[in-house]
Amino acid sequence: MSSSALQPWIDEFLETSRQHWLLRIVATITPAGAVLAASAANGRSWWSFALFSAILLAMASAIRPDTHTALIVVGVVGWHWLATVDGVDTGWLPFAGVCLLVFHAVIALSANVPTGGDIPAAALGLWLRRTAVVGAATVGVWGVVVVFDRRAAPGNGLLTGVAVAVVACGAVMIRARSVDQPR
Repeated sequence: MSSSALQPWIDEFLETSRQHWLLRIVATITPAGAVLAASAANGRSWWSFALFSAILLAMASAIRPDTHTALIVVGVVGWHWLATVDGVDTGWLPFAGVCLLVFHAVIALSANVPTGGDIPAAALGLWLRRTAVVGAATVGVWGVVVVFDRRAAPGNGLLTGVAVAVVACGAVMIRARSVDQPR
């Protein structure tokens, strides 16, 4: 590879802002946390291939957040979880889910801002609030699943359908309120 082919990579490396370096570090660490959570949930030692794959692909997606590599990272972590953990009532499940949520949010934020640019405080606050709301909903839904899983009562399709409809209507109402607000 000639030096002229490497020059754009060197320029991008030198022009990357501190915020983007921090986002890249978070994007690399969070999938590894999700893989390690799966290892902790199954009670066995961690699987080096899944961890290595998740970290390598996460680094690639952090460098180029506007590609589909992040989708592959989520697929690898999800496959590893499904292949190694068979219970939904483990406390490591919401941890792994929040790790993937943070990974997704960081990659999406990185893709929207040039590597040399800084993220405005208002945009960063909005992303943090939205990510926190989705993270809280993730943990809440996991809690509901655990409660229903540990109950000895038979399921009720009608009540489940009503609960899904209520949650969907609530999400639509929240979205409608957020769209109508002037920025």
